[in-house]
Amino acid sequence: MTEDPASPRQPMSGAHPAGPSTAAHRRAFHWLFLLPALADTLTLALAGTLAYLLRTSSLFEVDDYLRNPRQYLLMLGVAIALWHILLAWRGGYANRLLFFRIDELQLQFNTSLILLLLLMAGTFLYRQYDYSRLILFFGWGFFVVLGSLGRQVSHRLREALHRRGWARRDVLLVGKGERRRLLATRLREHPGLGVRLRRLPASVSLVDFLAATPIDELFLFSDRVAYENIWVLRERSCNPDLVIHLVPPFGNLYLRNLSGGFFDGTVMISLDSPMARRWMLATKRAIDAVTAAVFLALLSPLLLLLAVLIKLDSPGPVLFRQRRVGLGGREFTILKFRSMFVEADPYAVTPTDRSDPRITRVGSFLRSTGLDELPQLWNVLVGEMSLVGPRPEMPFIAKGYTPLEAKRLQARPGITGLWQVYARSSHLPIHHHVEFDLYYIENMSLSLDLMILLDTIPTLILRTGI
Repeated sequence: MTEDPASPRQPMSGAHPAGPSTAAHRRAFHWLFLLPALADTLTLALAGTLAYLLRTSSLFEVDDYLRNPRQYLLMLGVAIALWHILLAWRGGYANRLLFFRIDELQLQFNTSLILLLLLMAGTFLYRQYDYSRLILFFGWGFFVVLGSLGRQVSHRLREALHRRGWARRDVLLVGKGERRRLLATRLREHPGLGVRLRRLPASVSLVDFLAATPIDELFLFSDRVAYENIWVLRERSCNPDLVIHLVPPFGNLYLRNLSGGFFDGTVMISLDSPMARRWMLATKRAIDAVTAAVFLALLSPLLLLLAVLIKLDSPGPVLFRQRRVGLGGREFTILKFRSMFVEADPYAVTPTDRSDPRITRVGSFLRSTGLDELPQLWNVLVGEMSLVGPRPEMPFIAKGYTPLEAKRLQARPGITGLWQVYARSSHLPIHHHVEFDLYYIENMSLSLDLMILLDTIPTLILRTGI
């Protein structure tokens, strides 16, 4: 029988040593919520201003009563106050490790819908002025996009503070196994998370270590955790704000939408069959085809301009063609704007820095903004790719897939996706993050696609690609 890792008498191995966290840094961490709060305030104010200017512009028929900036400033002030109240109530300003932003983006989007409904209801009840509902709708649309951009900027400011050693968290990982090793690796790869991994000396029990060392977050990797021991850890910790994360043995299922409950004192977790998503997949394919056709038509002048710039910048074809592996392991030819010189080996190691000599001047701009991916809208239109999905892999890499990695081929590859938004923008290794794609496949939904697309826009604007 294995011993409970949370047992007060069990010494465990930990992570790399680090210096002690100061009380000032710990207090500073609690004020980090001001960064996203300020970003939300500014983007909401900008969204409201743009909505008012758009509705009162020459694009619409404008009655004199609409030109009342005083009334709309009043409504904007109410909207900003309501937003902060709603988001704080729903936990949107709670400080946590910011590695995966999808949950935050989902919370923001859902809260923005609640705010829109409350403001709509308020305009019907407020009798002193007849507000334009179209301004409310425009403002919501602008805020959905600008709010995501503002949050990314606030995250980058937070990461810059963490990299300078400000407001960092002391984290202890307790347990063994692949899941613990993976989390430790991810935390080391992201110094901007503000995590300082601590080591538990082999000669010291976990309880004694927590009693003497101010640990902020404790991760327990185990299939046996007794409540009594968790209680002792919390009570004996010298940090009253200690957060304990219990990582279950099924932590590698990449499942997000779990359901379950209690039955006769037993905790149960239920998993739905992926086949239940067949209607969602059909809808996703229809949206892909329509969206790709519309954007190919709307962006045709931009596509032509980029093609001319590529031709003028360096000799060679405008389009780069390469064989990739798609749904069910079927190969197809992916299309991109050429961003490297023609003599570069198309199957060599992917550039990890914009200063790579293989990349052309125009190519550097195309890659950093993601504009080199636009021709893939044709791949989406013909059904070889999707707007959102796993990263399309090269055949020689797919041939070496393990059974687990081969599950990436259960979905159409996407122009954008979790890896493209999160791992690529963090300059992480290109082939060593299959968990992003597995997570997407297990939790594929139209709402998840929407969140990824929304988070792709700031990635393009901020030019975080390679």
